[in-house]
Amino acid sequence: MFKLDKKKKRMLAYVGIIGGCAVLALTFFSICQFEKAKFKASETMKSSSQMSLDNILNKDSTALTSETSTYHDLAVFWQSVTEDFTKISAQNAGAYKGTAIPAYIFSMATLVSFGLVLKDAEKVKEQEEKEV
Repeated sequence: MFKLDKKKKRMLAYVGIIGGCAVLALTFFSICQFEKAKFKASETMKSSSQMSLDNILNKDSTALTSETSTYHDLAVFWQSVTEDFTKISAQNAGAYKGTAIPAYIFSMATLVSFGLVLKDAEKVKEQEEKEV
């Protein structure tokens, strides 16, 4: 087995730290974008179903309460869809926020670790120059 000198060990540590943060940032960012798309789609569906319900209620304001109304079944359906997508949209918003926060934290950690690695590398280089 071969031994690694200090310089190579330090380089592997630098790559591991920066690479790990970057991989985690990209992973969470990808998941975040998926959750954002789900949230936008559920918001669109909620708005669409609410608009359909409002249109029906404009035609017959008693459509939800009066079972003899021509639009009763349709109004009940759109009300149900609106309520369901209100819940789904709230869940999707939570998932989006839950993945966006770690994505931004890890992206900032990547930038900070890169800066710290550069600072440490400069410090090590200065120490080597003093030794020579």
